[in-house]
Amino acid sequence: MSENTTKYLTSKEVKKELKVQDCDLSHIRNSGNLQFIKKGNSYMYLKESIEKYKTKNI
Repeated sequence: MSENTTKYLTSKEVKKELKVQDCDLSHIRNSGNLQFIKKGNSYMYLKESIEKYKTKNI
């Protein structure tokens, strides 16, 4: 899976998409419900995993 062909979202974009705060996003990430990569001090979330999470938790 190449980063060039896969869409990642920033934490800010994910918080807006899921309508959650920083702390909530951290809990979701730590529970293993979102696929992400860490680049320096930031997290990049796989768009596909955001969509799966939304459909599972609506």
